Amino acid sequence: MQNLIFGPIISRRFGYSLGIDLSPNTKQCNFDCLYCELKGAKTQDSMREVVPVGEYVDTISRYLRTHPRQKIDVLTFTANGEPTLYPHLLELIKTLKPSLPPHIKTLILSNGSLFWQQSVREALLEFDIVKFSLDSLNASAFSRIDRPHKSLNLESIKEGIATFATEFTQKTQGKLVGEILLLKGINDSPAHAKELARFLSHIPLSRLDIGTLDRPPAHRATPLSQAEIESFASHFTGICVYIPSRTPQDSQSPKRTLSRSELIQALSMRPLTQEDMQALFCESTLALADTLTRSHILQWEQVGNIAFLRPAT
Repeated sequence: MQNLIFGPIISRRFGYSLGIDLSPNTKQCNFDCLYCELKGAKTQDSMREVVPVGEYVDTISRYLRTHPRQKIDVLTFTANGEPTLYPHLLELIKTLKPSLPPHIKTLILSNGSLFWQQSVREALLEFDIVKFSLDSLNASAFSRIDRPHKSLNLESIKEGIATFATEFTQKTQGKLVGEILLLKGINDSPAHAKELARFLSHIPLSRLDIGTLDRPPAHRATPLSQAEIESFASHFTGICVYIPSRTPQDSQSPKRTLSRSELIQALSMRPLTQEDMQALFCESTLALADTLTRSHILQWEQVGNIAFLRPAT
C-alpha cells in the first residue's frame, strides 16, 4: 500500500499536520459533495477496501522514528472520503495514541454523518480534536449540496452531533470544531444561517469555520465572496467563528473605536482572532484589549492553530 501517510503540511487552522489517509487507493464516502475536489463517485455506506491497522501503525511509527526533528503539531486522520467509515478506527487510535509524543495531538476530519452510531462515537472520544461539517439543516439544501447515501437521514445526523458533543465535552478535554462550506444559491441565505445558528448555539463548539470553495470542485458550484461569507457569519453569536481569508484586509477601511463596555460586549457576541482585531479596531481599542487581557477580564482561547479573544470565564 502506498500513500498511507502524507505531509507534513502546514495547516493555517491546525499547524504542522501529518496526514493519515484511511482510504488511500480510492474514494470511499457516504457523501458526494458538490464542492469535493475528488472526482465524483457513487456513495457507499461502508468501506470496500480496508487497510489493516498494523500497516498504519508500522508506517506511522517508522516515520516518527526516522524523522525525530520534524515539527508535527497534529496527526490528522482523513480519507479519500469519510474516515469514520473505516471499520477499525477505535482499534487504530487506541493503538497509536499511547506511543505518540505528548506534543502531537490527534485530529479527525469528518463529515459528521455517522455520529449517531455508538461505535463511531466511542472511537471519536479518543481524539484530541474532532472536526465535523454541517452545511445545511434544510433537507432540500442538504441533499443538493452533500448528496448523501440513501441510508442517511438529516435528523439522525443532527441528533448524533448533539449526542456526541455532550459526551465529548463531558468525558474529555478535547476540542470540537464545526465547519460550514457555503455555495451560492444553495445554502447561503439568511434563513439557512439562522437555522444553523439556532442549532449550533446549543453545541459546545470550540470553533466554527465558515468558508466557501477554495479549490476546483468535481461538480459545478459557485463560491461566495468574502463579504457574503461575513454576512452569513454575522448570525452566529457567542461562537468562535473563523473565516479563512485569501485577500488582504483593506488598510484604508475605517477602524472602530470602542469603550471598555462596548469592547467586552462585542467580544461576547463574536470572539475575534488577532487578525480580526487588527482589521476592525483602532490603536487605542487594541491597547484597551491588551489592558483588559492583562487584567484577566479578556482571555485568549487557543483552538488548534487559531486563537480567539473573548471575555474571561
